[in-house]
Amino acid sequence: MHCVPSLAAPPDLHIPGPPGGALRYDRPVARETVHKAASTEVLLTDARHLGEDRFAVAARLPRDQFITADRPDQGTLDPVLLAETARQAAIHLSHRFHDIPLGHPFVLGEVAVELDEPLPPSADATLQARCRRTTGSPRRACLELDATVWAAGRAAGRARVHWEAMEPRRYAVLRKRGAAQPPVVSGRAHAAAAVAAALPPARVGLWRDRDVLLASDAERSGRWWLRLDPGHPVLFDHPSDHIPGMALVEAFRQAAGVAATQGAADPARVRDIRELAVTYDSFGEPDLPVAISLEPREAEAREPHDEHAGLLRLTATQGDRTLARARIRCGTPGRAHRRTGAAC
Repeated sequence: MHCVPSLAAPPDLHIPGPPGGALRYDRPVARETVHKAASTEVLLTDARHLGEDRFAVAARLPRDQFITADRPDQGTLDPVLLAETARQAAIHLSHRFHDIPLGHPFVLGEVAVELDEPLPPSADATLQARCRRTTGSPRRACLELDATVWAAGRAAGRARVHWEAMEPRRYAVLRKRGAAQPPVVSGRAHAAAAVAAALPPARVGLWRDRDVLLASDAERSGRWWLRLDPGHPVLFDHPSDHIPGMALVEAFRQAAGVAATQGAADPARVRDIRELAVTYDSFGEPDLPVAISLEPREAEAREPHDEHAGLLRLTATQGDRTLARARIRCGTPGRAHRRTGAAC
């Protein structure tokens, strides 16, 4: 479970754009409508209602946005950037077209993406989306978004987000209850996390130490400790009373890449993924250690020719509490990998 806290909107905030017409890509939408404090972190540029539950959403995907490894030789964008784009689209459409007031916190239930081909660098992207309410009340509204992502004139993949918009007082009660009953973390876990050494940036395909979210576990293979910098300009764009959901998405992807390239002579493609789905179960408390663990593969899914061979499952736990679960398929996106009935 992860909340996307809404930022307070100025009294004169106006959300521009008629319901039809061509999409604009030349300026970001109001930062308050995607719950961002810095305009530089806003990916969306426009949205249009196409009728019923259908929408078109425009986004600019600059290479240096979010946490990325600048790889000019490969000329592709980070696929986790697509997950962040879909998350922002879910928030924006909720406020602009589904009458969710600015100031309502959002609680993420799931974020998922699947790529058919690599995303081109610095692309203008369009999400052809269906965004609908699954339940609704004055105090609670559950919504879902399913989108096809177009970039450089081609359908590059799909994205899905499930979330709940909460009345602020209800959210405050929920978080107060969680703080009063924190997860039970053993002294051994505290000690292991305290001495864990951060992975080298190159091992997770990055350049900056601040972007590495994993520390190695000396006692157990296939387990890492989450390391977060509250001053990170992207993951902590604004104050949060819990571990940000996108931090767990990136941590899962880093762990999957390390596991998938373990022992490889050249782990250059450590960040390549074709499919990622993260479901949230609980809020993560920012002052307690979090373990990112790789689940053992079943015997029948270990053969290289098996379609599940590249599929990894991971969990994020905080003591006796599961925070989130991930399913990640590693490898370079390509149309040869597309499967019927994919998760996204």
